[in-house]
Amino acid sequence: MAKVTGPLFSLAASGKLANSLVYLSWKGIDDVRQYVIPANPKTSGQQQQRGYFTDGVEDWHTAGYTADDVAAYNLAALAEKLPMSGFNIHEKYFVDAKVSGLTWYALTNCAVSGVTASGASVAVNVASDQTGVLHYGTSKSTMNTTVSGTFTTDHYDFTLSGLNANTKYYFWIENTAVSAAGRTGIYTFTTAAS
Repeated sequence: MAKVTGPLFSLAASGKLANSLVYLSWKGIDDVRQYVIPANPKTSGQQQQRGYFTDGVEDWHTAGYTADDVAAYNLAALAEKLPMSGFNIHEKYFVDAKVSGLTWYALTNCAVSGVTASGASVAVNVASDQTGVLHYGTSKSTMNTTVSGTFTTDHYDFTLSGLNANTKYYFWIENTAVSAAGRTGIYTFTTAAS
């Protein structure tokens, strides 16, 4: 990507110039590219991939993700260290699952309760039991400890114990059944002081 400063002797430029150059700003970075008419062969593989994206967008808008769920996806995007939003990382997880031939089960409305100096309870909604696992740790990039969930009617329940007092913990949840996929963003909570 070519980065430009003061394009066309101005402070900013956008749009097409004489069917040869395109000026744009992407995530705050000014850029100039050669104008190219994109190819669109509409192959069956391409149509299938577009269908995955369409289904992912529909899941994002209709599965019931709360503001906390969206914030968790935003934190997961930051942890990836790529210029993505929470929506983008959700799309990545969703499309990766579909490409692998897995059925996506949305994990929504995650809530932390009963926080003490040494433990907490976590619940997350899911349509059916797909073997839920919670990964946690004290860093958003390293969550190596896991806890299996208990499925009850329409959600998983997790119990965390043996935690350190007055410590910030990060966690995410996934479906681990053989033919299933689904995962949350990264949530946080802080244990109580002892």
